[in-house]
Amino acid sequence: MSCYCEICGKEVEKNQCRKIVIEGSILNVCPQCYNRLITQGKARPYVEEKKERQPAPRQVAKPVKPRVREEYEVVEDYARRVKEARERLGWTQQVLAQKVKESENIIKRIESGRLKPGIDLARRLEKVLGIKLLEPVVEEDMSSNHGSSEDLTIGDLIRFKRE
Repeated sequence: MSCYCEICGKEVEKNQCRKIVIEGSILNVCPQCYNRLITQGKARPYVEEKKERQPAPRQVAKPVKPRVREEYEVVEDYARRVKEARERLGWTQQVLAQKVKESENIIKRIESGRLKPGIDLARRLEKVLGIKLLEPVVEEDMSSNHGSSEDLTIGDLIRFKRE
């Protein structure tokens, strides 16, 4: 059986094929390409890592809890809450910025209401200031609006025509 050198394309016997690593790729090469690339420092010999197979310890299967993805949103009056909490602590905007690892400009924009903080920043502000800025997202149940004219289907329209 034979293999082909992946550098020069030469056909060589399987037992003469060598493996090298060039830029993270493993290639099968002939002895001539192997010697040339190794001596030039463009490749290194491929060393196959041998992993000893150990039987995995038997574990009792634990019931898998479904992951509930909690979604939060920033409260509407975030600017007032941040400013009042900062002033209550006697901090300047610069001090608060350093505590939450943000720029002073970001804090100014949040307190003026021009920038709504992201979830990560809101959590940091909550922790540092001791206030609540995040509330869980509440989705309204739309099933109670069956009589609404906004939720008409084609079937509803056909019934109206017949009446």
